[in-house]
Amino acid sequence: MHRLFFVPLLFALPAIAAPVFEHAPPPNAVPARDLTLTAAIESPGGVFDPYLWYRPAGTKGFKKISLKRGTGARYSATIPGSEITGDIEYYLQAFDAADLAEATWSSRRTPFLLRAKEPPKPGMLTVHADPDGATVDIDGSVVGKSPWTGPVSPGAHALTVTRDGYEPLKMSFTMAEGADISLPAPLRKMAIAPAPPPKEAAAKPVPTRKEAQWVDFVTTQGNEEFGVEARGPDGIARCGSWVQVGLSCRLQLAPGRTHVVVTHAMDLTRDITVPVGRSEARLSRGAGPLPLILGALLLGAGGGSYLLFKHQADNAVPAKTVAGWQYGVSGGAAVVGIGLLLYGVLSTDSLDLKQL
Repeated sequence: MHRLFFVPLLFALPAIAAPVFEHAPPPNAVPARDLTLTAAIESPGGVFDPYLWYRPAGTKGFKKISLKRGTGARYSATIPGSEITGDIEYYLQAFDAADLAEATWSSRRTPFLLRAKEPPKPGMLTVHADPDGATVDIDGSVVGKSPWTGPVSPGAHALTVTRDGYEPLKMSFTMAEGADISLPAPLRKMAIAPAPPPKEAAAKPVPTRKEAQWVDFVTTQGNEEFGVEARGPDGIARCGSWVQVGLSCRLQLAPGRTHVVVTHAMDLTRDITVPVGRSEARLSRGAGPLPLILGALLLGAGGGSYLLFKHQADNAVPAKTVAGWQYGVSGGAAVVGIGLLLYGVLSTDSLDLKQL
């Protein structure tokens, strides 16, 4: 009697398929230091509600952090250093967006145990330049003037000592854990080249107002973080922090055609034409696959319920007609399903540029 009712539902329900994880645990956690965990997650119907569950080893209750999507299928979450006081137990969880099939990396019953290890103790380096007052640079970062003493992490490093009128001195050294190293840095004076003949004064270039040429990348979507990279006539520019509600990113982009790549919360590439002056680029993430799935289910349920009500009315003794409330239930489900389908199709990731 109810065979017709199940026909549309069979076509509406997809095959069950669970997400697949690819995750390499870090070698250890460091107490009081933030710990970022990454994993590649893929699922036939799309990834839905990915979470990192963690707790101090030996305790009962787990805490959860939402895994944020980065480039491609990469997801990541960060455990605050304030919650890392020793060993950590954790597992990963995600669902398939089409049929909500669950999968985990490790599990609540047998979580992965990540040992905590104190970072290696830095050594102390002292640099004595001759003459003193030279600039001391370690691994590309200026740390001070000679004579200089400061902590340096264990491992291999590059040291550069510079001073006006002297040839740069470059050397390599290896710092052992907890060691004290003193390095002399004798500098050699540069040879003085003869002064070139005077030249006619060149016309001063007209100053440009490059500081007034920029694009602000903003968003109004809460709990979303966007990474931005722009490739234009002047080269490549990247945002140094995530674009999120209340935190915009300003890039100096030359007027003209620019290729923009948006990552993390969404994967979007777009060619834009940057106008002269100041502009604003608003980032918006689409609704995703969930409205399409719910819309298809409601549309199928509405059609199936109407066929059921019609079948029951035709086979009643005496024969009846489909009641008004039955029309309302079937039609309402179908209308809501169509609305969700239209919303899912029309709601897409976007980048809207306007001149200020």
